[in-house]
Amino acid sequence: MVSKDISVSYVSKSYGGQAMTTNENVRLCGGIYFTLLLQARKPRKGVREHFRGESDGLSDPEMLVALLKVVIPDYNEPTATTKATFKGNTSDYKSCKISKSVYLPFDDSAVVSAFDSRVTTEYPRALSMMSDFVAGFIDSGTSTRKDERLVKALLEIIEADHSIDDTQVFYIGDSGQGITKATLRSMNNFCLQSFLLGVWHFIIANRNDNKAGKATFDLLCPPRDGAERKYEGKLGDAITRVINVTQINDVGNVARGTLEAAGEAVNNVVSEDSGNSNPQPIDTDPKRITVNNYGTVKNQKFISIETMNGDIKL
Repeated sequence: MVSKDISVSYVSKSYGGQAMTTNENVRLCGGIYFTLLLQARKPRKGVREHFRGESDGLSDPEMLVALLKVVIPDYNEPTATTKATFKGNTSDYKSCKISKSVYLPFDDSAVVSAFDSRVTTEYPRALSMMSDFVAGFIDSGTSTRKDERLVKALLEIIEADHSIDDTQVFYIGDSGQGITKATLRSMNNFCLQSFLLGVWHFIIANRNDNKAGKATFDLLCPPRDGAERKYEGKLGDAITRVINVTQINDVGNVARGTLEAAGEAVNNVVSEDSGNSNPQPIDTDPKRITVNNYGTVKNQKFISIETMNGDIKL
């Protein structure tokens, strides 16, 4: 569902100590999402290593490429001749100056449709890509608790963005379940990879105007007389309830959940047949029960549970 743009009044010290006025908009968009991800980035190499020409693989452009691959698994990375342009695109996207470019095809309806379909019908594959991104770039499970801070920051910006209706669904459940904005307010437990994937999916599917986040970016990263901007926001402070952040360390977790859903689905079918006074004849052919991330069942030729490691056929 595409949310319409409206002005809101939101007063919080989370925006660099500045209060939003009634004429300003708080917006969750790709640039704001990327900015918050950067605050949870793994520690980078020091100045000495940098001057020796050693790359840590954690630069802003490299991080954006990895995030793009969550949407487009076969995305072609910038070449030596296009890296400078992509670096500029990365900065402009982060600061909400642009919504798209040749290298940022967020306006391509085929790209959006394919990613939406992957999340809603092939969830394990989409989750696998986000898991790779988290493993490569996000400082999670450490004493700094950057992952917890990231989840809280995104929860706060979602709540503050009044253009996101309470009925808006985010596919952030552990197995890709859709959860409304209203329900998010009472949740305490979040799987990091699932949560980040669900928020990213919402942005790609609903927020094609990245420029709408410019006012929010200016508050989070105020101008510094031409110098590189730094994040000065404190997003997450407004979330005072306990937030527990877990991770999918074993890709089999999704498969096990799918197997359980398959068992429940089969039991439901048996129960329905048992209570039917005129049961239908049973086809002696083996059946295929394909269970997607929501546990829906489709009759096919054999039992196949799709996992991130391939099909398990029974």
